[in-house]
Amino acid sequence: MTGDLFPPTPRVYYHKAPLVQVTCQLLFPAVLRIERDVPAEFQERIRHAFPLFERANPFMPQLPPEIIRALPNANLPIYRFLTEDRKSTVELTPQSVALTTMSYRYWEKFVQQLTPALDALEEIYEPSFFTRIGLRYQDLIERSRIDLEGVPWSRLLRTEILGELAIKEIEENALAVSRALHFKLPSVGGGVLLRHGFGSAQGRSEVGYVIDLDFATEQKTEVANVQSVLSHLHERVGRAFRWCVTDELHTALDPIPIGELPEFSSDRSG
Repeated sequence: MTGDLFPPTPRVYYHKAPLVQVTCQLLFPAVLRIERDVPAEFQERIRHAFPLFERANPFMPQLPPEIIRALPNANLPIYRFLTEDRKSTVELTPQSVALTTMSYRYWEKFVQQLTPALDALEEIYEPSFFTRIGLRYQDLIERSRIDLEGVPWSRLLRTEILGELAIKEIEENALAVSRALHFKLPSVGGGVLLRHGFGSAQGRSEVGYVIDLDFATEQKTEVANVQSVLSHLHERVGRAFRWCVTDELHTALDPIPIGELPEFSSDRSG
């Protein structure tokens, strides 16, 4: 591997992508106007795509009021703007903006959802710069969904990821696996939090394997450079996921070169 930690790999679109959720979050120095006023103008800028609105409390409602008041940032509002199907959410606070989606298609579509919120933030609130930019991809690999039921994880994931699970007798008897590794990412002046292990989808009994990749830069980023930083992080996430999986799993996810996806091609030409 190079100084970027994960080797370059051709970009593909997975027809059977195991993605559960994708989140992009950007932090900036606090803008008191967001804390003081309901962001009505911000809503108007994105309401056609995110028509639903919620105001959330950052702390659990069962906490006593005196404890909530003592916590840092306890009174900071969280404004959430949701798509009609509630699968995508823009979240705005006095110090951050984020997009989370459970219906990810490919990067360009995600950026199309994110860009109006970023434009509204920049034009209405004029953040001085960004202090942190993060991109998180959460995957859950369920073997029954990709016709690999019963295939051992040792054929689907790298030995370096599996650790003790690479031993047949341990895999056959393992009840729970959960690991987290936080390491520096030299190319962006930030880090990667890699969480992985057994997991299951809500309402399903099948035990799958979670690969949770959280890439971030904590270098000061000028507003004009956000898109290039995000593009760089996205490329590294793709490299990291491909590094985690074997050729057998990669093939089972039904990849095609991204440029061959008709929807992608028409979006690019349009």
